[in-house]
Amino acid sequence: MPNNFGLFFTRDSTVIRLPVNPEKLPVEKTSDNSDYNVLGIGPIIVPRIPNLRIVTISSWFPGRPFSGVLTPSAFQPPEFYLQFFQSAMDDKVPILYTPVRYYENGEPFATGETGFQVIVTQFNAEERGGETGDFYYDLELTEYRDYSPQTMTVTSTAQSTENQTIPATVSPAREIPTGQLYVGAACIANGTYYASSYGALPSGTASGSTVLVSRIVDLSRPYPVHITTESGGALGWIEQSGLQVVSTT
Repeated sequence: MPNNFGLFFTRDSTVIRLPVNPEKLPVEKTSDNSDYNVLGIGPIIVPRIPNLRIVTISSWFPGRPFSGVLTPSAFQPPEFYLQFFQSAMDDKVPILYTPVRYYENGEPFATGETGFQVIVTQFNAEERGGETGDFYYDLELTEYRDYSPQTMTVTSTAQSTENQTIPATVSPAREIPTGQLYVGAACIANGTYYASSYGALPSGTASGSTVLVSRIVDLSRPYPVHITTESGGALGWIEQSGLQVVSTT
């Protein structure tokens, strides 16, 4: 049975899968909690916002295909992967990291993790004697959060003066047109859904089942809509035409 457990990375329209899985996959997440000694109480701890997740991957890029490679039909030389990660680091752009987890019998697990944006914060590669063409590497990925400022419109009915309060106007919520796809909509799904919005790996097939829309990304991607079961269990990414909205509440 093929090994479906895979680590995928997406940048723009390029989707790659690591040709060899690492032996371990540590994910670190800490919090900078503060410790204080309060008079009359003693030591206390004040919880803070958790730090960004850090994923560390150590493996190798084979110079030639072999029986254990995970990309036999799309084998790429090490230079392809070296350039992908090095350019992402040099260009300071986020890439999408998507772990796709399967048991040995082909059953998926930990499907609630749909991937997240990361920045390549460290990438080291080396060649070793007696293994010509192979490259071993250490890759560190740090979770990326969009910090772009959000804008709002502030209006005033009178010329502002010192000590005058200018109210912020909030537009009323618009009614969602019937049949329009949106996050939270209940839909009838038909078609194959995938591990990424670029169709990296088929995860299953829906045939008239009711699902919920959990995320919508760039509609220029082939499978831009992420769906879950009615109870919230992650399924995968599906094309927009494979969904029919049945509820707008």
